[in-house]
Amino acid sequence: MLLRTSQPADYQQMADILYGMGHDQEGWDYQYAAEGGPEPSLPSWVAVDGHEVLGLVEGRFDSTYDERIEQPDHPLPHAWIYLIGVRPDAQRKGIGTALLRYFAEQAALAECSFVALSPDQSDDDVLKRVAFFRSCGLAPLINGDPEDVHGAPLAELLSHLR
Repeated sequence: MLLRTSQPADYQQMADILYGMGHDQEGWDYQYAAEGGPEPSLPSWVAVDGHEVLGLVEGRFDSTYDERIEQPDHPLPHAWIYLIGVRPDAQRKGIGTALLRYFAEQAALAECSFVALSPDQSDDDVLKRVAFFRSCGLAPLINGDPEDVHGAPLAELLSHLR
């Protein structure tokens, strides 16, 4: 398995993964880009095996968080993961963890101090996603809502994922 920045040749497979996750708008963005439309608006990285895209992560390294989750002890910039997904037939094989680690490593290169994400709450699998993110070292940032935003100081996250 190789982890790398996504390329136009990956976009249709990325769209298929996102459609399978119920992320139709995001899937359409990659499908449209695959068909010659503009590049997707957010940076993304993929896990590939040969020419097959096994999973993807999409995010930014210049995020500021709202007052609910701001991290005053961690200077800007902060990283935000917008999407992370793995093909169903490739799940539970370490690919999601590898993608999260790769994103965290890229965030370190961008001198970020904190990483956060909001687990997809659109279906009954939210508790499985939350359990996965917690197993990777992310913790809830909103008191009283364990399914909402999760995050971790970047150094702690990288240490946990090694």
